[in-house]
Amino acid sequence: MRALHQPRAISGVLASGEPSRPLWQRVAQQSAKPVVLVPAGARDQPPRIRRVLLPLDGTTGSASAIADTAERLARSGAELVVLHVFDAVTVPKFWDQHAHASQAWEQEFLARYCALPGVRLELRSGVAAEHMAKVAGAEQADMIALAWSQRLEPGRAAAVRRTVLDAEVPVMLVPMPLD
Repeated sequence: MRALHQPRAISGVLASGEPSRPLWQRVAQQSAKPVVLVPAGARDQPPRIRRVLLPLDGTTGSASAIADTAERLARSGAELVVLHVFDAVTVPKFWDQHAHASQAWEQEFLARYCALPGVRLELRSGVAAEHMAKVAGAEQADMIALAWSQRLEPGRAAAVRRTVLDAEVPVMLVPMPLD
């Protein structure tokens, strides 16, 4: 934690495996800076991050939290793939006319939540936690960058827990400002 408090530190990197779970959870919950969790199987990762999956839930809080990180990644040359997962509550009412409305909706979503050049949007439906690691694999992402509330008590952070557990690539947890 002392190293993460240094002014020049931009993030921390920790193993995400089972033996290190108490450590990464404590550090990620207390750090005001992003923490990258690296799974044991990620040793064969390329040295450069070429593609990053950015799951966004369609709130300004998560979009604001990840904005600086997304911009840095884009400037470094990484391709950004935004993932948004609809559920029964969040699916637009007009979605039954998908062919007519999807392009306009997708452009508006990116303009609101990740207005960087070259960003691509992937849509899924269901439970977000079930899609993040799968989409990262399908997209051949080198990393997942995920905004989170830093709260791990029961009933919270299901998507974070599942993504860290299932992902075969590093997961960057970017803290959201406290409410």
